[in-house]
Amino acid sequence: MVTQASESSSSAANINREAIEQLLGIVSGLVADDDLHDLEIEFLKVWLGEHQDVARMWPGSAIGRAVDTVLADGHVSEEERAYLLATLKELAANDFAITDAAADASIAIPTDDAIRISLRDAVVCLAGDFLHGTRAACERLLEQAGACPVRGVSKNVHYLVVGTKVSPHWLQTAYGRDIQDAVALQQAGHGIAIVSERRWIESLAANA
Repeated sequence: MVTQASESSSSAANINREAIEQLLGIVSGLVADDDLHDLEIEFLKVWLGEHQDVARMWPGSAIGRAVDTVLADGHVSEEERAYLLATLKELAANDFAITDAAADASIAIPTDDAIRISLRDAVVCLAGDFLHGTRAACERLLEQAGACPVRGVSKNVHYLVVGTKVSPHWLQTAYGRDIQDAVALQQAGHGIAIVSERRWIESLAANA
């Protein structure tokens, strides 16, 4: 029975991987001409609607939220179109589903995405730019999950969440100090965890 369950799990993982690769291929094709038409955005929404398993997984969940955001009022403004194009290009350039890394820069950041995240009553600091949206939008998500978002790393912080759009030169950025401070606290024995945006979003979905 254990073997059959293991084989079933492996098969499902392979199917999901193939579907995610298909989604990333679609995204790459849509942004190849550096433009997004209304019909292309609608196609992406329909595809995600027909592939709910993928829409609940990273990066499908991030794409779905971005698409829903620009279609919320039934009209796609040029600002919204530019936002969605930039988000999709970011996803196409950084093969999240296959590499498990947001970008080359994230590989250098010691994220621990294997840990279990419990946001209820947790103090959370955000670092960098997020695919989910603005810092305010991400902080609202944290508050809805029962966490307390703060600006700046301290001994009271439980999690530092690093945004997917982290700069390759993050050491020279304003939020680079937060990452360095979190690493220093870890080395001093404090229980702060550094996690990726992807892991954070997955934890929200798992506890929804």
